[in-house]
Amino acid sequence: MLVITGVFENERFIPDKPVKIPQNKKVFLTFEEENEKRELVKHSAFGRLQAYANPSLISSEKGAWEGAVAEKYAIR
Repeated sequence: MLVITGVFENERFIPDKPVKIPQNKKVFLTFEEENEKRELVKHSAFGRLQAYANPSLISSEKGAWEGAVAEKYAIR
């Protein structure tokens, strides 16, 4: 699904930025009222898990994934 924002002016829809839509392509327009407009909130995951970090394990981080995979799938 492609979401295109813009304004409806003089019986025409004007997108905020150029959009390529193939000719004769069926489209559905859904209009959202101005009072229903949602504010976009950007979140960053950077640093969110820092409170749970164990500093003593930082030195063993390198190669931890490879070690776990080798242990799990080791031929016995």
